[in-house]
Amino acid sequence: MMRPQRNGDRNPRRSEAGFSLIEVMSALVILSIAMTAVFATFISQQKSFTVQNRVAEMQQNLRQAVEYMSRGIRLAGYGIPDNVVIPNNIIAAGVTSVRSIYAKDNTTGPDQIYILYSFDMDANQPSTTLTAAGGTGGSVTVDNTTGFLPGGGELVLITDGTTADLYQTSAAGGTTLTFGGGYSSGHAKSYPAGSTVAKARFDRYFIDNTTDPAHPTLMVDRMGGSAPQPLADDIEDMQLTYGLDTSTTTPPAGIVDTWTSSPATPSQIRQIRIQFLARIRLPEAGWSETRPTTLGNNNGPFTADGYRRRIYDIVIDVRNSGV
Repeated sequence: MMRPQRNGDRNPRRSEAGFSLIEVMSALVILSIAMTAVFATFISQQKSFTVQNRVAEMQQNLRQAVEYMSRGIRLAGYGIPDNVVIPNNIIAAGVTSVRSIYAKDNTTGPDQIYILYSFDMDANQPSTTLTAAGGTGGSVTVDNTTGFLPGGGELVLITDGTTADLYQTSAAGGTTLTFGGGYSSGHAKSYPAGSTVAKARFDRYFIDNTTDPAHPTLMVDRMGGSAPQPLADDIEDMQLTYGLDTSTTTPPAGIVDTWTSSPATPSQIRQIRIQFLARIRLPEAGWSETRPTTLGNNNGPFTADGYRRRIYDIVIDVRNSGV
């Protein structure tokens, strides 16, 4: 028979069960400290990852800008034996011909450059030849129009190896290229049968910092009436200086002896120095910096922090600008 439990009796198991309030509070404090450390580490790693992504994106934009520009500069003047006729005021007042490069210096902002060359190195856009004399009228008869756009709008060079003229197509089909637009007037020479007819690249490179001032963009204008196209994002500045061979010997020695930001004689250009200033797409909250000073009239070089902004400086040989 069990004895009834008296009030004075104690249950050892009951007194040892659970945690005291102090133990629970201590555990919560330790857990909070651990979670704070984990969260701080996560935030730090996330920030580092974001920064590296932005810097990598900026570096990629710079590489893309340099790739496009350097290719065009190396081709400047290719396939063009002499100056070609262009409409007045299309690049500057009074300029009605160009052979390879036209420099446009800007002392208060990014520079511009115009590059002209024959484009016949693409198997999908081959050159053709005249099968009958022509070049002064509205159309020419060619061997074929493979690779030319039926609707026109392309710039075309006709050359006999001594002189050349620049046209713009309005239609292409069969063996006929029809010309129209501002580039297709004022040509006095009739080119003989066998003359080369090839697509041309007449490109203007510039920085568009007005459409979206927060994200300036390196642009290329094909100079054929179509809207300029973006090449590289967040390129804030582009400064160009030109290495000239001013030697009076014939032929020129090909050695750079003078640097200028505004060459008066493009045929003396032997090298071009390009300096791009790029910046990351989104600024970091709380980041403070001073924007680098631009070259302007060759007052460089730039200085940049390498994080928010980065500089790419390259010198490119010009192969076809001289005699």
